[in-house]
Amino acid sequence: MHTHTLRGAGRMALLVALVAFPTSWATAQDDPAPTLLSPDAAVAASLAVHSGIRQAEAELALARGIRSQSALFLNNPAVAGASSVDGARASASLMQPLSLTGEGWYARSASRARVDAGEAGLHRSRLIAAAETRRAYAHASGAVGKVRVALEGVELAARLRHAATRQNEEGEASTLDFRLASLAEVQSVAGLLAARELEAEALAALAELTALPVSPSSLLPDPSAAVPEPSKEGTSERSDVVAAKAHLRSAEAELRRQRAATMPPVRVGAFVDLEGGQTFLGPSVGVELPLFNRNQVGRRQATGRLGVAAARVAAVSALAATESATSELRVAEATRLSTTVVSDPIGEARAALASIEAGYVAGEIDLSSTVLLQGVALNGETAAIQLLESIAAARLDLLLANEDDALLGGPR
Repeated sequence: MHTHTLRGAGRMALLVALVAFPTSWATAQDDPAPTLLSPDAAVAASLAVHSGIRQAEAELALARGIRSQSALFLNNPAVAGASSVDGARASASLMQPLSLTGEGWYARSASRARVDAGEAGLHRSRLIAAAETRRAYAHASGAVGKVRVALEGVELAARLRHAATRQNEEGEASTLDFRLASLAEVQSVAGLLAARELEAEALAALAELTALPVSPSSLLPDPSAAVPEPSKEGTSERSDVVAAKAHLRSAEAELRRQRAATMPPVRVGAFVDLEGGQTFLGPSVGVELPLFNRNQVGRRQATGRLGVAAARVAAVSALAATESATSELRVAEATRLSTTVVSDPIGEARAALASIEAGYVAGEIDLSSTVLLQGVALNGETAAIQLLESIAAARLDLLLANEDDALLGGPR
């Protein structure tokens, strides 16, 4: 009877300890006034500051400048004048270099193709920046979720250790049980610190992309929320392939230009001479004889660039086809496999944790089994968050492979 009373008192002490133990681990970390950062807002902020987009804009501006510069003539006209000291003789001339071999035509063709490449490259850079930002958002959201799981684990381990301590004092738990509970708490704290480190890195990466301060509470809790709904099928040619082909056309036209430049432009103009009160007016023509400089360097450079551009087209085309196929496979596989698991794995994990704790309180599960089962449930909850993050990454890769403008967010 005395033993039964002692055990009943110990069980009551355990129940009181588990219920009354402070649960302020997670709430202490919450921000007082969180400001939500939506995925679309993160993308908009990133598009305004992304270095890849700024570089693409600079390349497009340069291409447009080259096109404007070669719109009419490749060279400026030259004006010259001379006069004697006494003013008795004076002369003036105007010369305009003109290519008779089509150099200007090829230059304009090359510059137009370069502008086309720049425009396609800018579009691709915007999509890449948007996908990169959404991927960072999903990763940061997942990292925050994993910290929540780690905090839950610390709280559970602390409550279990506190209960084991009370039981040990009442003679209901052995010293080994107390040590196991203490070691479980150490493990959970170490896991929390590791999760915090990963969270800090993920938040910093998103902040760098958006140039905005990011806190854990400013993100949506579901990593898949970073993925927009598709707005089209991947049927059109990708802009990086378009850009590569435009660069190839530009390189082909540039090679023709450099070959045409073997013959220097002809200088055509007019002159006026004043001498002894008489005026002499007439046309003038001049040409540089290509005896030594036959534009050997320009032609060879253009030939090399053409080879590079052709290889780039082949590489980018293969990359686009592979990325489209692999991303479609990943999304299909993720969709198929996700339907075979429970619909709410996070909820199931939390329900399991509650059942494990209730079983321990009721004396149906011993402490060592409780520690093991809690670890399994917490790992399952972490895996559920990782699953959402992995599915989001696969869907984002498919949207980027198909160049879906839904990545950019906002009205389309």
